[in-house]
Amino acid sequence: MIDRDGTTGRANYVKLWVFAQVIRTFGMAGTNLLRAVGLFDAPEPPHEVVVIPSTKGDRTITINLYRNKAALELTGGPTAVHLNWHGSGWIMPLHGQNGSFIRSIVQSEELSQYPLTILDCSYALSPEHPCPADAEDARDAYEYVLANKDKYDVSKLTLSGFSAGGTLALGLSVTLAAELKAASNSEDSFEHPIKALAIFYPLVTWLGEQPTIDAPPNPWKTPGRETPEFVKNVIAASHFFAPSVSSKISVEDDKERKMALVSQPRISPACARDEDFPPHLMIYTAEYDHLHVRTEELRERLEKAGKSRIYGKRVIGVGHGWDLETKPGWAGYEERTEAYNAVIHLIRDVCSGGNS
Repeated sequence: MIDRDGTTGRANYVKLWVFAQVIRTFGMAGTNLLRAVGLFDAPEPPHEVVVIPSTKGDRTITINLYRNKAALELTGGPTAVHLNWHGSGWIMPLHGQNGSFIRSIVQSEELSQYPLTILDCSYALSPEHPCPADAEDARDAYEYVLANKDKYDVSKLTLSGFSAGGTLALGLSVTLAAELKAASNSEDSFEHPIKALAIFYPLVTWLGEQPTIDAPPNPWKTPGRETPEFVKNVIAASHFFAPSVSSKISVEDDKERKMALVSQPRISPACARDEDFPPHLMIYTAEYDHLHVRTEELRERLEKAGKSRIYGKRVIGVGHGWDLETKPGWAGYEERTEAYNAVIHLIRDVCSGGNS
């Protein structure tokens, strides 16, 4: 019904747009219902909302700002800064879904002496704004921080991302490193602008066929979900739709366009050089998530390279997005607590100057 290669022409666009709307309608209805009965993570109300324009298109980026107690009490000067990008499957409007994660950081006693601002960032969704609009928006959020050094201490900058947001955070970090090294013509004196990064169940490469995995023995008792094949096809075709709906590009030229996109490290972070990854990288994947296969391959590659310190693990007995669903006594709950605390430790070490 949906052809992943159907990424040009008005007819294909209309079909994708309709299917995306159906997926959004049912997906958000299910999310809101689960939130209402306490089975899905509730959003955290922000202290402030900032809306910035995209530098690449006619759209805006919404940033929810959260400050811990030390930042709220600060009378002047910049705070440490942490940027987060939510999951979306590149089509779902789920900005704000990482409530428990954000609350754990904001309320952390471990960070109570370090003024910290969290920027939870939205980004462009497909098919209305296909790739690389999402990566461009992530870059704009980063540039917003750089442009406000009176508010944010960029020497204490950390990132996180979940699912598609993890891909964005990782892609941004390796792209920044490559650009800065190229500009300085030096690898020796380079200091990575991203001091630490935590990613949860990301897609690390669009190249090649995505692996398949066995389904959990009890899917409805397993926190997290595996995306249906039909939805995967809608996501892929939407995300890589041609930049112009009326484009007359040939099938072969369109394949070349998409291959050029997916080969970029900002889109497929596994294409980056080992030395361009942040010095501290935390990776959490899920057993019943097909994305864990390529991500675990990347973890093994980076551990062998020894350029970065790698943390995290593959969580057993859970699926994609498990941390949004798990509850005390369920599979993955202790691992969620462990993972969120580990992110707090990374931020603490950056704030205190302990990471090196």
